[in-house]
This record gives sequence, structure tokens and C-alpha cells, in this order.
Amino acid sequence: MKITVAEYLVTRGLPATWRYASPFGRIAAETYRSIYRREPRKAFRLINGRFRRVMAYRASELHVLAEAWESYPRTANPSAVPSPRRTVERIDRVLADYVSGDAMRWQPSSEPLTRHP
Repeated sequence: MKITVAEYLVTRGLPATWRYASPFGRIAAETYRSIYRREPRKAFRLINGRFRRVMAYRASELHVLAEAWESYPRTANPSAVPSPRRTVERIDRVLADYVSGDAMRWQPSSEPLTRHP
């Protein structure tokens, strides 16, 4: 039985369509190459309506995926990755310094222009 990165991520509690699955898979493949000195096996999986060849690992090779999990920054220390909600709040705070709430209601003044806006 072969397991792919997407199937492994599901067992670890992440969705198979996790946006960082591809970089994680590259780390797993590099780890496999450094240990076994050959390319990982491949399997066909149906992805977005097409059969694609993806890296696949045997049950005896799952330690490669576990090592990749420990070395990949987004999975090794999940508290270091900001949540999307916190990121949006930070962006809103930064933008509030530059844009007033009434930016769409700007009225030109009668004073002469001193420089280009």
C-alpha cells in the first residue's frame, strides 16, 4: 500500500488540499533522496479531474514523511505561523494609518496646490 503526501496530511489533521502541501511534498522527496539515494516511487491519483503522477511512499517509508513533518517550518512550529485572521487585523491596522475612513468623500479645497498628490 502506497501513501501520498495528501493522504499523509489527512492523517495528521490537515485537509488534503492544504495550500502548503506541494512544498511539504518537495521536502519529503528531498528527505527520501538523502536517505535512500534514489527517487521516490510514484503513483497515479485523480487530482482536479485528471490523473497525475505523484510521489508515493510505502508503509515502511513513512518515517520519511514524519521527518519532513518535523523539518518543514509550517508544520514543525505551527505557533510561529500567523493565523489568517490575525494577519488581516494587522493589515487593517497598518492601512488605517494611511487611509481615512472618509477617503471616498474627499473634497478639494480652494487653496492652491503646492505639490502633486
